[in-house]
Amino acid sequence: MKNGLTILDIIFCIFLLPGMMFLFPIGDWILWHPSYVAIFAAWLYGVWALCRFVLGPLLRQQWRGVITVAGVVFLLGAVNFLMTLTHVDFPEVAEEVEKTYLHIRAMWVLLLAVFGYGIPVGMLCSQIKEMEADKEASRAVAEAARALETRRAEAETGDEIQVKSGYKTIHIPLSAIQFIEGRNNYACFHLDHREDVVSQIPLKDVLELMPPGTFVRIHRSYIVPVWRIEKRKSTEVRLMGIDTPIPVGRSYKDNLNNTNG
Repeated sequence: MKNGLTILDIIFCIFLLPGMMFLFPIGDWILWHPSYVAIFAAWLYGVWALCRFVLGPLLRQQWRGVITVAGVVFLLGAVNFLMTLTHVDFPEVAEEVEKTYLHIRAMWVLLLAVFGYGIPVGMLCSQIKEMEADKEASRAVAEAARALETRRAEAETGDEIQVKSGYKTIHIPLSAIQFIEGRNNYACFHLDHREDVVSQIPLKDVLELMPPGTFVRIHRSYIVPVWRIEKRKSTEVRLMGIDTPIPVGRSYKDNLNNTNG
């Protein structure tokens, strides 16, 4: 579809718009006023580019975009009106008035043609770009989900831990833990597809519940599963399926460096 719009642009700019220029008394214009024809042609292509790449996409935005486009179109029309006031001289004086009216009508027809093509096609192209961006984002999310499930399956041991939350004992599968956050003398277990579980257990005691090498403490307030570590820096780590980076404390860098995640 995008390639089709590009071909349509080429056809309009190379064939249709120059062909419509013959609405002018083109022979006399090129003979007696070539500079004027060149200036007006450049003006039309400039208006086309503005409509195609700026006004059309802007019109797809909220109502403020509509007001802005309407204002710019009004200004372009005003400039075109001023250009129609340019005095025209032809050698054939008898036909001068008729030809002047003809070129004024042609200037307005050409401007409206550029508006009628550039703005709708610009809107359509903007919509296609947004659809492609949404499709690419959906594909990236799907790929990330598949990668997460693959890594989860590789790390799946069937193990779970039991923690106290209020008066209940909660069973938490290790593979469902996104990360564990310390809150004073409590530990908050952030989980996939489940509500967080807050347990009356200090963060320093959480690792004792885990199989060796499966979780690592990287900050005084955070413990993360090794298998979820996707990217690591000296100051933070990125976990699979988690948008927010987790900070790395200075005194816990060695813990992170000793993991194989």
